[in-house]
Amino acid sequence: MFEPVAKHIFRWGTIDGESGIMMYSHLLLKDGKAVLIDPIAMPRLLQMIKVLGEPEAIIMTNYPHLRGAPLLSRQWSIPLFIPNIREADEDEALTNMFIDLYNMKHGQQYGKSTSLPFGIKAHVIPGRHEFALVFENYLIVGDSAYGINGKLNFYPSGIWPDDTGSKARATSESLIPLIRKTGAKGLLSGHMEDIPSGLQDMI
Repeated sequence: MFEPVAKHIFRWGTIDGESGIMMYSHLLLKDGKAVLIDPIAMPRLLQMIKVLGEPEAIIMTNYPHLRGAPLLSRQWSIPLFIPNIREADEDEALTNMFIDLYNMKHGQQYGKSTSLPFGIKAHVIPGRHEFALVFENYLIVGDSAYGINGKLNFYPSGIWPDDTGSKARATSESLIPLIRKTGAKGLLSGHMEDIPSGLQDMI
């Protein structure tokens, strides 16, 4: 079930039943521990993760990537980190309703200054209501960028209609400065393909 991305990074995925687009979750490993990013709930997931490391925390990159995060964090009694509503520029009233509806009140809101497990750093992607996470030399995003046939694409390029390309340009203008700033060599995405290396040369 787990697909290796790097020696200490794995991913697993499934097809979104509504859009038909592949969606992926990531497992980060360090010192015998595991952090899950936007996890999709699957049968026997905990048993398979424990072969690699003990689950320590779950981090959501954005609120639409709810997936199995709240359920798994409760079942496994591990912390759930959810985006800071204000830093992600979300509608506060609607997002709090979403948190109540999906039983995420136990989630800890994280932001740019939060100390996350494994030394992961969070960065806001302007205009995207999403955090990018940096783990070692990898930039982790939920929706804003992904690989298609080995090439870097910016949302919604290659997935959703964008006749003029204006939406993809707007996303790239928000994300490219962050890619340069972090010096990330690879991209881990919640959709389509990861880009394990050469990210800087693609922008």
